[in-house]
Amino acid sequence: MRSSQGDDAFREFYERMQPRAVGVARRLVGGSGLAEDLAAEAFARAYARWATVRSHPNPDAWVLRVVGNLAVDHVRHEARRPDLRDDGGRADRAGDDAALRVDLARALHRLSGRQQEVVVMRYLIDLTEEDVAVSLGMTTGSVKTHLHRATTKLRSQLGDEQLPVGVDDA
Repeated sequence: MRSSQGDDAFREFYERMQPRAVGVARRLVGGSGLAEDLAAEAFARAYARWATVRSHPNPDAWVLRVVGNLAVDHVRHEARRPDLRDDGGRADRAGDDAALRVDLARALHRLSGRQQEVVVMRYLIDLTEEDVAVSLGMTTGSVKTHLHRATTKLRSQLGDEQLPVGVDDA
């Protein structure tokens, strides 16, 4: 049974972080209902592991990383679903935000695991390089190196015009 103090600490954490978690999820998947579901799942996981999360060097980064992972998994799963439109879903992809998210998820999937983590945490979740380093147990220099290599790969796959705003060389 959890202590009241632990529940109070989690409640404060949830109330402080919930709007940001939903915002991050919304930026990654679009729809607000889905974003709220993803954030809720991330907080459910945090609550189940609250003793570990609370002692993490950056609990905020922990829950936002889970949100990012859940969102990327969702987009990846949606990309595998067959498109039943007559044109195969290829018409006017440049203006389609959902198509861009799918393209980005596919490009992220081609990066190494560590590169995926630093890109999602730095550019999609909007953590500082220092917070990413603390969360992943890396040096800031290593985070910058992974970001540079990842953005180079993403540019080659997507082109500069399709990279999300704010993604640039580290």
